[in-house]
Amino acid sequence: MDFWVWFQTFMLSFSDLRIAPIYVVSTVAIAALIYLSTKRSDQSGSFLGWLFPKSVYFHPSHYTDIKLFIFNQAAKTLGLFGALGLQTAMAVAVLTGLNKLTGNEVVSGAWTFEQMALVTLVMMLANDFCVYWIHRIHHESPVLWPFHAVHHSAEVMTPITVYRKHPIYDVIGSFFKAFVRGAVLGLVVFCLTDTYSTVEIAGISAAYFLFNILGANLRHSHIWLGYGKVLSHIFISPAQHQIHHSVAVKHHNKNYGEVLAIWDWMFGTLYVPETREQLTYGIGDENGVPTEQPHKSLTEALVVPFEDCWRAVKARQEAAAQAPKPTES
Repeated sequence: MDFWVWFQTFMLSFSDLRIAPIYVVSTVAIAALIYLSTKRSDQSGSFLGWLFPKSVYFHPSHYTDIKLFIFNQAAKTLGLFGALGLQTAMAVAVLTGLNKLTGNEVVSGAWTFEQMALVTLVMMLANDFCVYWIHRIHHESPVLWPFHAVHHSAEVMTPITVYRKHPIYDVIGSFFKAFVRGAVLGLVVFCLTDTYSTVEIAGISAAYFLFNILGANLRHSHIWLGYGKVLSHIFISPAQHQIHHSVAVKHHNKNYGEVLAIWDWMFGTLYVPETREQLTYGIGDENGVPTEQPHKSLTEALVVPFEDCWRAVKARQEAAAQAPKPTES
């Protein structure tokens, strides 16, 4: 079997599920190093008791996380809520169009290692840029916020919390990312070579395998891991993402990035903690006071966002109707 075909198949098998065994093992290993290298009052007792506190893993919020995880995985298995093939179709369309304009011929062929490495880097940057803006827009749009609020209503965080998402959020994100990544990939391939490989175009970036195995699960956890002032301007640390979930006013709308902090730094939404901070998770009001849990069950987590979205749409329509109309000159 061609090496890249095998490699992409391997990545596709593991990269997309952050709680895959290989990532769980690496997370526990990193957590053990943190446990052994720090001495804190909350580390009394056994390592397993510190790693899996009952107050977190037996919390009702965590049960809702699990139910949403099962629901969304089942939906994906049935082929719902996905953009399967859109990225490949977009990449091929852009590549074909550009080659027609220039008179080049599109052929199928293998890429060199250097070409594959460059495409991987560019695609990781494009994907992370998309994630930043999808995330930020959902926070700033009253119409879209209810669907992302499901994720932020988590009162405790575990590695399962990353899957505490409303299906609509995943639908919007997957289609937007597939469209942009496909266009970028087609352009990059056109600039690099006159060959393309369907497997490589559809493949997952190896960068996300490294991202997950190097402790991505700690982003949604009670375990604090910061990267220091310098690295935290380049990469989003688990501590920075935990801050993003904080109800404190100073943490509102900060650290939207997934892998890279450069987008937050560039667009003025970066928050780098100077030391460990005590955080309260959930949804808070404009004063930073936690509000009542709006998603106590799977049904509420799926239905309430539609109700809140409709109210936001109606409010926008009413505001537009009441706005003074421009006078004719």
